[in-house]
Amino acid sequence: MTFHNGSFSSIPLVIPGVMNPNLRPLSNSGISLDVGQKIYFFPNGKRKSKALLFVVDNALKQDTIIEIDELIKKRKAALLEKKEK
Repeated sequence: MTFHNGSFSSIPLVIPGVMNPNLRPLSNSGISLDVGQKIYFFPNGKRKSKALLFVVDNALKQDTIIEIDELIKKRKAALLEKKEK
């Protein structure tokens, strides 16, 4: 699969047991992950507070492009909504 960062900012991620990539602005990063692998991001930009971004499942094929910046926007909105309840 390919992680695409369409934003103008770097995006640090945490992939336990694999790596901690820092996606450069306007870049693509090819990656192979097993089903069940968890991907985390830093919703507040602080490396101490990570949140689950998504879990790799069977729907993600080798040629899938994941718009990481868009996924993070949606996940941040969901986390904020949950916090407000």
